Amino acid sequence: MMGDSKPKVLLIEPVLPHYRKDVFSMLSGHKNIDMFYLAGENYQGIKSISPPNSNISRHKSFKLFGHRFYWLKESFRIINRIKPDIIICTGIDFHLIHNVLIFFRYKIQGKKSFYWWSHATTGRQGRAGYLLRKFVYKRSTGIMAYNRGGKETLLKMGIPEKKITIVNNSINKEDYGFLNYELHTKNEGKAFTILYSGRLTRAKKIDLLIKALGHARKKGLGPFKCYIIGDGDTKRLEELTRQNDLQNEVVFAGARYGKENHEFFLGADLFVYPGGIGLSIVHAMSFGLPVITTDNIEDQFPEFELLEPGINGDLYSNNSGKDLAGKMIKWKAIIKEKREEIRNACVQRIKDMEYLPDKQAKKVTDFVIRNYSVNEPLNKLTTKGER
Repeated sequence: MMGDSKPKVLLIEPVLPHYRKDVFSMLSGHKNIDMFYLAGENYQGIKSISPPNSNISRHKSFKLFGHRFYWLKESFRIINRIKPDIIICTGIDFHLIHNVLIFFRYKIQGKKSFYWWSHATTGRQGRAGYLLRKFVYKRSTGIMAYNRGGKETLLKMGIPEKKITIVNNSINKEDYGFLNYELHTKNEGKAFTILYSGRLTRAKKIDLLIKALGHARKKGLGPFKCYIIGDGDTKRLEELTRQNDLQNEVVFAGARYGKENHEFFLGADLFVYPGGIGLSIVHAMSFGLPVITTDNIEDQFPEFELLEPGINGDLYSNNSGKDLAGKMIKWKAIIKEKREEIRNACVQRIKDMEYLPDKQAKKVTDFVIRNYSVNEPLNKLTTKGER
């Protein structure tokens, strides 16, 4: 490393989410960096966890022109106290005012190493937003994109390839089915089981799933159960279930976390996510479950790249309950014939694409250290316990 001291790396997030606990642990345990965190205690209903060297502050928020903006209190004071050599911010979001100002203060003025850990999209703030995003990306030390699509977007913006790396995404090891169980259950002698797990908001289109189940029953889906895990707009969805006479088929299981989910994933045949899908696809496929989601690419999150239609899941025509019903009927037949083949394809896709916490943590640390130090070979920079 440069001299005998390790560089101080500060990761700034809106919150430190629980699903990234293992990644934070691996970053904190890296032998070649001193890792620090700065985040809000709560952001859009998500609460922060507190890994070692974390600094949890509060957001001040306000609405302007129909948009909600956030300012992380004490952020500059905390940064000045830590004196990081490397700063990493989550993706450019102009609603997070502190991130943009921190970039201009510490990268443009202070000349510090500054990275974005980002979806790497062009954003939806019009031409001015696009140009500002391009300006910021070009002047950053590097960008860590979640997927290949993000990298391609950055290249089209004119960002040099040497500034870009792909780090993918992950959940905690305890939430991967194939890391914790032998996935060989045949699930025979029971009703075909469909699973949804996530927040119950209108954007997730659970109402469309319920209507599609009504169509599918009429079209010959046969005996089935659908378990809906999550909290949110439950009363409205339960009423819709009654209107479609699905009280005996649809079960609202409430919010469940960690191992509370496992029995549902182990007992399911098919995972259906009617809206744009993110990390839920990693969770489902890790249990060998094929996934059906919308074909509206604009709604999808980076993890969507795991889906290979016809191999480990499928796409339905956006907002079409009838087409979603048809896809569920189709996959019931496919699963009956090729269950093991599909299960293996789901798991192998996660492994091949490296959507795993140890892989993600290593890609992050390799990238920032490679740009910080030229004195130690990259293959020596490992996470504790990785060998």
